[in-house]
Amino acid sequence: MSTPSRTDTERTRRHFVAIATADYDDPSFEPLEVGPEVQAMREWLCADDLGERAFAPAYPHLADNPTKRAIREALEDPPPERRWREADTAVVYVTGHGILQDRAHWTVLQATESNRLAATALRTVDLISWLKDTNIQHLFLVLDQCFAGNTVAEVAGFDEELPDKWLVLPSATRGSEVLTGALTQAVTAFLADLQTDQGAAYAGPTIPLLSVEIFLQGVRAKLGQGQRLQLLPGSQQTGPHLCLPNPHYRAKALAPMERPRIDFALPRNDLEAHWEPRHRGVAQVGDAGWLFTGRQMLSKALLAAASSSPGATVVTGGAGSGKSAALARLVTFSDPAFRAHYRDRLEAVPAVLQPAAGSVDVAVLATGKTAPEIIAQLCGALDVPAPSADGATPTLQEWITAWQQWLATRSSPVTVVVDGLEEADGATSVLTEVLARLDPHWQRVRLLVGVRSLGGEHDEEAPARPKRGMPLADQAERALGAQRIRVDEAPWWNSDDLADYAASILKTTPNSPYTTEQNATDVARVLAAHAGRSFLITRIAAANLAARPAPVAPADRAWLNIVDNGILGVVRADLHTHRPDEDDRLTAVHLLRAVAFARGRGLSWRRIWPAMANAVADDPDRTYGDRDIADLLASPLAGYLTTDTADGATVYRLFHDALRTTLRDHWRDLLHTPSPL
Repeated sequence: MSTPSRTDTERTRRHFVAIATADYDDPSFEPLEVGPEVQAMREWLCADDLGERAFAPAYPHLADNPTKRAIREALEDPPPERRWREADTAVVYVTGHGILQDRAHWTVLQATESNRLAATALRTVDLISWLKDTNIQHLFLVLDQCFAGNTVAEVAGFDEELPDKWLVLPSATRGSEVLTGALTQAVTAFLADLQTDQGAAYAGPTIPLLSVEIFLQGVRAKLGQGQRLQLLPGSQQTGPHLCLPNPHYRAKALAPMERPRIDFALPRNDLEAHWEPRHRGVAQVGDAGWLFTGRQMLSKALLAAASSSPGATVVTGGAGSGKSAALARLVTFSDPAFRAHYRDRLEAVPAVLQPAAGSVDVAVLATGKTAPEIIAQLCGALDVPAPSADGATPTLQEWITAWQQWLATRSSPVTVVVDGLEEADGATSVLTEVLARLDPHWQRVRLLVGVRSLGGEHDEEAPARPKRGMPLADQAERALGAQRIRVDEAPWWNSDDLADYAASILKTTPNSPYTTEQNATDVARVLAAHAGRSFLITRIAAANLAARPAPVAPADRAWLNIVDNGILGVVRADLHTHRPDEDDRLTAVHLLRAVAFARGRGLSWRRIWPAMANAVADDPDRTYGDRDIADLLASPLAGYLTTDTADGATVYRLFHDALRTTLRDHWRDLLHTPSPL
């Protein structure tokens, strides 16, 4: 499913017009209650929260028993300065009585006389013609009137088809029976659902526009038994529509990064939290705090790999060892847009720890991506000419050939970073069919690959540990003929970095009880000593300690025992902190466990997540639905999840893959009451 381009979603002129008639002078037409439906549409489309996607009310007088003249003046031949343009976007909502006469559909107005329709009513196809004359390309037209479906035959007489980005909904019917207000009521009911927390199931926070399919599914679900809804022929049938804004969309304000490295862009709020400690939140604290301090030996090794002779470097480490953070630092600091925006901040970073601007040419996160997707992303980011494919989509081999032909024209090496190899969709295929073929003789490519290794007592998670055969990190080292940097071993590991990271969390989390430097430093050192070589365990434990009402004593065995139990211990403590009720805690574990079984980029909410949760619960007395998921996402436990986009839908996955095994295989242990933290 395609996503509208940036220029599409930023069109500046969006119009909402309601033509609504509730009262009729002719007693042949009963009065209708249309105000609530118009208000529901207006609240959806014109909400301030939509930002640039919001529609502006146009001709508001047409929503209150308009005259025929008023409609014509507004939409047939308005003054030049008020005429709609091809690039505009509009929603026109028509509700009231409709009638058929002489094979034509008429919109009944307040002054309409049933025996003088041509003189006193508005021919509906004329309205469609006026809209068509504007050349507007993106339009959502709702005709909630009796017999509005009969406009199909009249529109068929047009010399040209309707624009393919128009979406036209005529009235709902049951067989041959026309149901007055049925469409309006169904749309209103759907919008009411959409505006709730559970409404995020239709399209989550990463999707700016509803797809036509989702919108129609939602409206059809609200129609009565036997009622049906059909689009006007020529309407857009699939994909996102500019006239269907998703109220749950929340644009991530990312730090400025150029397209070849955008996969590694950090949320701007996380960076600001690093520089403005009073604004730092527990959920964000682990994402940017590492960025400007620590890991000096490791940083220098990565800088050397990214600037020396062509060749491959495999960067490995156990779960939570900071491998990805170190690579992200390299990529982020090399990005010209990031460097320009944060120039004053970077002045505090020693020059020997900063890569040259543009030294990383392209960076890709492999999570959930297939071999063809990764090579296509590499080529697209570097403007490699796309292969002339026989089919609609180039094959993997065609992309590889295009890459190698382009590479042969280069006079200088290309530096490529790929992280999360173990989380790719088909990691071995990505390794052997893409990475190993980028530059078989390593003459023009510097390749840095991040992949989890089997390191540390808590590192038991697949897919780094295969059921049989060589671990993936070792396979990568051998297949690429690569040098290897083991981030959790000397000389690249320094336990002081872990202690500094913990102290930063304890000192800068809002309302943290660790108000003195000494207090935070003492606890941080002990925490680092018990966390093994895991930034992940440190992050969760420190955030939990910072959320407590009072500081703990560094030698207190109660909290040290929790840290000694690794990921299981700190996650269990967090669950008991935020879900003290036993039944609520079980619900949270079932919902998170469902996500733990998801592969690729994550699990979609609508229909899939509740079904997965019910399957893993395997309890006929427990049934999970959208309300349960909405409650989880509104709680601090949502910090264990991250969002992505796949097939036009928001998907959810665990923020760190190391959590997967704990939730899948040791979930019962999470329910046991730990020693108090």
